[in-house]
Amino acid sequence: MLRACRRLLRPGGRLAFYTIFIPQGLSEADYRRAACAAGPSVTSRRREQRDLLRSAGFAEVAETDVTDDFLRITCALLEARERHAPELRESEGESEFARNHTWRRARVAAIEGGLLRRSLFVAERPR
Repeated sequence: MLRACRRLLRPGGRLAFYTIFIPQGLSEADYRRAACAAGPSVTSRRREQRDLLRSAGFAEVAETDVTDDFLRITCALLEARERHAPELRESEGESEFARNHTWRRARVAAIEGGLLRRSLFVAERPR
């Protein structure tokens, strides 16, 4: 996908995106824990995001870590689900509510434990 984006961008064009990812350097057990807490939208490759962008031909790769905001928002969503638990149980059903609640708690723990990060990446196509 990154190579296709590069072809769509004019020389000097920029690509910017947020991504949730599992950081490098985790033990195998922590990596598995992070992958379970991450959910399907998380990048779980074992290569650095910067390396992936550079290997696709992008230059001037910048990363802005927004993990603190990610944790704050994830906690707020969990708290809102807890406040509205009766309505959500009725709407989602008990098993779906329980699965979502367990997953969100695991995600908070993974973020707090440094197993998940979120960053804004900006990369420029060479001129």
